[in-house]
Amino acid sequence: MRRVFVLAVGIATLAVLNAQGQTWGCGERDFKCQLDGRIKALQADPANPENYYNIGIVFHRSGAHTQAVESFSMYIMIPGLKPEFVADGYNNRGISQRALKKPDLAYADYTKAIELNPKKPEYFVNRANSSVDMKRIDDAMKDYGQAIKIDPTYGQAYAQRGVVYSSQGRVDDALRDFAKSIEVSPTYAEPYYNRGTIYSAMKEFAMAIPDYEKYVSLISDPDYLADGYMNLGIAHFYTGHPQKAVDSFTKVIEVQPKRANGYKARAMVYREMKKPDLADADERRAAELK
Repeated sequence: MRRVFVLAVGIATLAVLNAQGQTWGCGERDFKCQLDGRIKALQADPANPENYYNIGIVFHRSGAHTQAVESFSMYIMIPGLKPEFVADGYNNRGISQRALKKPDLAYADYTKAIELNPKKPEYFVNRANSSVDMKRIDDAMKDYGQAIKIDPTYGQAYAQRGVVYSSQGRVDDALRDFAKSIEVSPTYAEPYYNRGTIYSAMKEFAMAIPDYEKYVSLISDPDYLADGYMNLGIAHFYTGHPQKAVDSFTKVIEVQPKRANGYKARAMVYREMKKPDLADADERRAAELK
């Protein structure tokens, strides 16, 4: 009996954090190094507002969102900051509030950011995302539209609006927005993944493959990479390329070795390839990880 895979179809929605990609000489995911460096900078110059801001950035990146909220709260209370800097602080605090499942507080922070600097499309996109969290879809669509009006080349607005269209079953509208996002922001990863999941759901796996391949080439986060390679492997399997499927599922295991689904998927392909010993080994490993 031919086995059936379950797609990792969770729609990627990435918040727009106003950080400049700083790592301050540390590894991209070496958050201890980054935090230690920023704390030393704060101790050396406690009057510099940027130090509070940067500590908040590191906390956010590392998933310590409560501490990020505290850092950004201190930052926005510092007297004498330019309005656009305060707006960034509110925006970033809103992102951490949303990560803490507090969309109402996130919405309020994004609104304050917009009041202080209404020309930043990312603030409208972030507020729209919090509206989606609260099931206020009409409000969200207005904000996505406003972001596009401010900057028609801002790809994230199209990408996030496409996610909403997809959730409503408006597939053609979603595909149109994902295509537009890719056109204006070809290095933005999210729409490739989301368009790929639509093609996969339509069983158009050959069309999904290049989108997943592009997606995994653009990101580094292990969780997102694992989902991308999982869906890529499934697409390869259903287009008759079992070895490419194995290669993709092996990538899932490499980036997330403690997740069982990569082993389970690879075992299923090994059984199709008549390699029971390899399948058995993967199934045992998957069972150990449950």
